[in-house]
Amino acid sequence: MKFSIRDLLWLTVVVALAVGWWLSMPPPSLDARVSGHVSVSGAPLPQGRVLFHSADGPIVGAQVTAGKFSLEHVPIGRFSVTVDGNGVPAKYADQNAGLTVEVEVGANVIDFELIM
Repeated sequence: MKFSIRDLLWLTVVVALAVGWWLSMPPPSLDARVSGHVSVSGAPLPQGRVLFHSADGPIVGAQVTAGKFSLEHVPIGRFSVTVDGNGVPAKYADQNAGLTVEVEVGANVIDFELIM
């Protein structure tokens, strides 16, 4: 089987288009969505906020309304969590309170039941 220069040129064009298409694709997302509920002694937290503190530095947080919160574009990894709001014991506003979570790629549902 013999290839002509024209065949090689077409092959080069096809390969170049395929590589260009592959390089133009965005990299896979390495962040997550986190949602959940916060309750204090069994009752939903009416108003407050939840903060995820990374050991690497970034802090991401969301408002809690009627016991629910939702976060987008959270880095993956381990976080210590603080919660504050009306009726939340002060110990949960401290990063050393023992609330820790592992956030994985994709959707994460994390509920917090805080004890008085």
